[in-house]
Amino acid sequence: MSQKAQSNFDLLAGGGEMRARMRSHDWSDSPLGPPATWPSSLRTAVGIMLNSSFPMFLAWGPALTFLFNDAYIPVLGNKQQHALAMPFAQVWSDIWPDISPLAETAMSGESIFADNLLLVMERNGFPEETYFTFSYSPIHDESGQVAGMFCACTETTPQILSERRQRFQLEIADRLRGLTEPGQITETASALLGRHLGLTRVVYAQITGDGQQLRINSDWHDGSVPGIQGQTYPVARLGAALAANVQRGGPFWVTDVESDSRTAAHASLYAGVAVRALLAVPLRKTGQEQSLLVLAQAAPRRWRDGDVALAEDMAERIWSAVERASAEASRRQAEAALSRQLAAEGDRLRGLFEQAPGFMAVVRGPDHVFELANKSFTQLIDRRNILGKSVHEVLPELKSQGFFDLLDQVYASGQPFFGHESLLVLQPRPDVAPARRFVTFIYQPVLGFDGAVSGIFIEGYDVTDQRLAAEAVHDSEERLREGLQVGRMVVWDWDLKQDKVRYSFNVKDVFGHGQEDAPPGWSAVHPEDMAQIGGVVQKAIAERRDYEGTVRMIRPDNGATIWVEARGKVVCDAAGEPALVRGISIDVTERKRAEEALRAADRRKDEFLAMLAHELRNPLAPISTAAQLLRLAQADDPRIARTSDIISRQVEHMTSLIDDLLDVSRVTRGLVTLEKEAVMLDQVIASTLEQVRSLVESRRHHLDIDIAPGIPPLLGDRIRLVQICTNLLNNAAKYTPPGGELRLGARVEDGMLALTVSDNGIGMPPDLLPHVFDLFTQGERSPDRAQGGLGLGLALVKSLAELHGGRVAAYSEGLGKGSTFSVYLPLAPGQRQSLPPAQDGSHQAHVAPASTLLLVDDNVDAANTLAMLLELQGYQVSVAYQAQDALERAAAQAPGICLLDIGLPDMDGYELARRLRASPATSDAVLIALTGYGQAQDRERSMRAGFDHHLVKPVEIDRLIALLARIGKQARAA
Repeated sequence: MSQKAQSNFDLLAGGGEMRARMRSHDWSDSPLGPPATWPSSLRTAVGIMLNSSFPMFLAWGPALTFLFNDAYIPVLGNKQQHALAMPFAQVWSDIWPDISPLAETAMSGESIFADNLLLVMERNGFPEETYFTFSYSPIHDESGQVAGMFCACTETTPQILSERRQRFQLEIADRLRGLTEPGQITETASALLGRHLGLTRVVYAQITGDGQQLRINSDWHDGSVPGIQGQTYPVARLGAALAANVQRGGPFWVTDVESDSRTAAHASLYAGVAVRALLAVPLRKTGQEQSLLVLAQAAPRRWRDGDVALAEDMAERIWSAVERASAEASRRQAEAALSRQLAAEGDRLRGLFEQAPGFMAVVRGPDHVFELANKSFTQLIDRRNILGKSVHEVLPELKSQGFFDLLDQVYASGQPFFGHESLLVLQPRPDVAPARRFVTFIYQPVLGFDGAVSGIFIEGYDVTDQRLAAEAVHDSEERLREGLQVGRMVVWDWDLKQDKVRYSFNVKDVFGHGQEDAPPGWSAVHPEDMAQIGGVVQKAIAERRDYEGTVRMIRPDNGATIWVEARGKVVCDAAGEPALVRGISIDVTERKRAEEALRAADRRKDEFLAMLAHELRNPLAPISTAAQLLRLAQADDPRIARTSDIISRQVEHMTSLIDDLLDVSRVTRGLVTLEKEAVMLDQVIASTLEQVRSLVESRRHHLDIDIAPGIPPLLGDRIRLVQICTNLLNNAAKYTPPGGELRLGARVEDGMLALTVSDNGIGMPPDLLPHVFDLFTQGERSPDRAQGGLGLGLALVKSLAELHGGRVAAYSEGLGKGSTFSVYLPLAPGQRQSLPPAQDGSHQAHVAPASTLLLVDDNVDAANTLAMLLELQGYQVSVAYQAQDALERAAAQAPGICLLDIGLPDMDGYELARRLRASPATSDAVLIALTGYGQAQDRERSMRAGFDHHLVKPVEIDRLIALLARIGKQARAA
């Protein structure tokens, strides 16, 4: 690639966070200057870095200006916000003494490699031990000089700490193995743990049976703070969050007790014992008191996942070791007592065995022959006969489970063994299914008089129920976590008294903030939604009821706006006062986007339909007018008359299709407003028959009218009722072969008008009946059908009937057996009433001489044909194709009537109408809009512009002639 081509390459084009930052960065104060001026060597290095998914950075120029890629952002931590284009030494000032010699080596032209280098970073606000494997490589400019350095790195902190933890765990296991005193165990373990993690203090405490007091059993510290061993503290004074965690179980950690909302109120108590950061692990065993292991630091500290896992492991190890030591002491005491009792009170000992809450047994000799066993033990192994038999003989299924080896080990070493929730699979007979049990037990060696091991005392508890319950709880929690993640749902509790919110684990993913950095109050809610949701929530709290709402929220991590559906439940305290709001919030952004996309698509569809109707009506207008001219000019020629009739019918049919298409669009969007009044059915039928007569006659159908007498008036919109009837009859006529039978019936059923249209046409299959009123649904076309359609008529019937409060139904016995369509419409309340005469809705605001006409239309064919038609009717017509020409002709001729197209190229018809109204020559002229736009809002706009009438292309010539005649009559009367 040539240097020119490379310089023209858009380095920062494409995705990625750092590309976006570098595009928006102000480079005017940077030593590097704008990216477009960077040298080829720098652009190449930056391109390699930005395209890599491996953590990388480069430093360029004398100031070592710092640039980095997306994968390097986590390495920077909090520094990433201000690191771009800063000097390398300033970005990593906390570790600069450690890495500056390496950087100097690279800038001298020599590559250098570091493996697992220890660096104490302050990338998260406090010192943090980290390990990195990386290399520094020099970058040469076009002249061959070292101009910068390049780094590819890997953070190995987790691996190093994991290896260290493993070594430590081996060491702690070895050190605790030989200890038998509980005090020695806790002190030794605390000291090892404290030194390993570099802690200020490690506390091992017991929580009293009532859970109210914390007693410090062991307190290791590094010598910089006073000891607190033996002291007792109220659990409540440590904070409600810690107290709740103690009861609930599970680790609890705080990075800084002074800034953490859960502990800030109790900071003085923590300061008194030199605790600024803490990690507490409660541990509760069934039927025993609870312990608490606390790791503390005198300064703020960020606890790693490995620290938490190690603390949990150490708590379990210490507890087990203490339990083992306590059990060993108890077993030694029990053995001594047992030995004494065996000599004199054998029966009494067996009684004690039987009354023990757990299972007990004694086996003797190297073959482990059962000497004693209580009832609980025999029940555990399915009541087998065991006394005098070896464990190998009685329990052969245990051979592969390790228990025999453990018995041999204890017998040989004289060291007890403690098993915690160990799996025991029992099968008394081959024909019985194996039974899984979990047991916690101890094998305690029994010493003879010579001090040698003579047998083993077995004691323990069947903890199967507790283990299964714990597993069930764990599985339930896992399913809940998975459900929250998949559903992008956050569960939260809002403490009304403290005004604090606690979120579920996935809040960072959904809301963009963690538990500790949540925005205060309601500040994350979009300002435009704040008042609405705030009022809903406050009303719900006041009324102590549930609420729900959908609002926009602004994520604090990236500023993105998301839609959240929130539901809350108000929880009251014992006094009945609201104390807590518990709820869920679901990210419904994708659903909202989909809904908005559907709405936008719907708007575009409606706009397209309106424009389509306008563009289709414009060519129909001259076609219709030309047909009328043919009829008038050649009235004595039958062929021309037939041709004119054909053209007129087809124009009328196409106009009907356009009107249906627009009506469907408006009805489905809820834009149709009914002008309801009391309407006589005979008026509706008369108008319907007038509209369908030509189609029925052309197909030679016989139409039978059966109207029951005494039908009261309908409550509805007369025009829309006519449209319902017309569409039903048109549909029946089109789907009935020529010469068919049609029937229109009406009667009153259950207080409603039942209007029925039936035919003996092609019928419908059963699978079409449920969908016949859906949009664009059509039956099979028969070859003899002359009329087509778009499948809109019946959909309009259904929508308009429902708008009136009615319903529709369809029935057919099958193909070739005709169809029946019924519409049920509400009747007007009260008695039969005379109705006012029908009004054509014309607006007669102006009366002017009508002898001269000005016709304005940029469609030359439409204008000329209509002008010729009007001249044949005796009018003097002046034609203009542009608005400016129309204004000049109007000023010179002062026409009485102006027919204006709306969509003119130089000035729209609305503005032209306003100017004609303002002109003295045409201020009183009658203005008629002649346009392809025919929706309600188009008519309203034309009236506001000063038009007196609004006609839709292709105009019905008879209607236009009648209108002009009425205007002329009014002018003469005036």
